[in-house]
Amino acid sequence: MTPASTVLAQLSDPHVDVGRRDRDSALALTAAVRAVLELRPRPDAVLLSGDLVNSPGGREYERVRELLAPLGMPVYVMAGNHDDRDALREYFALGMGSTGAVGAPFRYSVRCGELRLVVCDSTLPGHEEGVLDAERRHWLSTELAAEPAPTIVAMHHPPMLTGMPAFDEIGLPEIDRLALGGLLAAHPQVVRVIAGHVHRTIFGTLGGCGVVICPSTHLQAPLEIGATELNLVPEPPGFAVHATVDGGVASHIQPIG
Repeated sequence: MTPASTVLAQLSDPHVDVGRRDRDSALALTAAVRAVLELRPRPDAVLLSGDLVNSPGGREYERVRELLAPLGMPVYVMAGNHDDRDALREYFALGMGSTGAVGAPFRYSVRCGELRLVVCDSTLPGHEEGVLDAERRHWLSTELAAEPAPTIVAMHHPPMLTGMPAFDEIGLPEIDRLALGGLLAAHPQVVRVIAGHVHRTIFGTLGGCGVVICPSTHLQAPLEIGATELNLVPEPPGFAVHATVDGGVASHIQPIG
């Protein structure tokens, strides 16, 4: 049996606040960082898949950097609908390569051991819902064509329906999901699509590729099929671990005690 070669941990949606409300979100992210450091072997890298803060600002992003500091491996971030792209560039872009010009989508590609991580920006500034329009799909197609290595594509908004209309309404539009499915089918080196945003563990497929939605390190969306209102509750948090095994990827969800 071949052991796992590359391990990528995925934390998502910590929604860190500064001030009176900081305590719970900060303690939750601290616990998540501690849980990552307890993994054996330790991950090669960590991806924070959006909504780092609840309200974007310098103090908030400084706080997130402080909470992530104990991680000794590379830490990559991506934009969520609560984030500010240019603030992410200012506070986190070091080591991520080119993340785009000021005001542009925050996106990049990096190597992580055997894996290539392609980070998309599905955010629409000022809106909760996302978009993966023709320009962004063209960027993704170009990135995928540049290197045929096993690839994880990451975006904040899940490219699938969840069965909970309140969350599906602030996801990606159908035309973008369908077009992305065709793009994935044309690039079989994409071994997983990973996302956040929904605060719940959900699995699906798109274009023949597995999709994993990561839970939040803090509050979760309860299982309410058909839910028409957004609701977050203090259910147990967790994070995802994606490991290469025999040329594929195994994705695990690890609870945080």
